[in-house]
Amino acid sequence: MKKEYELARKYHLEGNNCVESIVKTCNDSLSLHLPEAAIRMVSGMGGGLGRSGCVCGALSGACLILGALAGRVDPSEKPLPEVYQYTGEFHDRFKKHFGATCCRCLNRLQFGTPEYRKYCINITATAADMLSDFIAEKGLDTQGHRKER
Repeated sequence: MKKEYELARKYHLEGNNCVESIVKTCNDSLSLHLPEAAIRMVSGMGGGLGRSGCVCGALSGACLILGALAGRVDPSEKPLPEVYQYTGEFHDRFKKHFGATCCRCLNRLQFGTPEYRKYCINITATAADMLSDFIAEKGLDTQGHRKER
């Protein structure tokens, strides 16, 4: 198993939700140095956006990390299609791998049960592993640039 899989699993087992686990894993493994406020901002997104069952928190967290790596602060930096390409492609890979992107479709078990949590941890850890591979494949660095190969 890859480092990111194990780290995301560890964070989730410690009580972090899916989004927090993805963001904390990538913050550590990519040395992003995100401020505490960034971690706090993602806390309410677990369970498919506040337990609404919508977009999977692991996918949301992955897209937030891709935004940190390839996003923009000002519209003059780059056009939106360049920003969207990474999140759109990762979304499609996630959907192909898991068969869905909504929390309630991915995990039909009763929220809060040990079985639900176990299944969610596996999705989260797998998504962290997939994201790590995706970032390496795309050659993204922590300054938001594509590395030359």
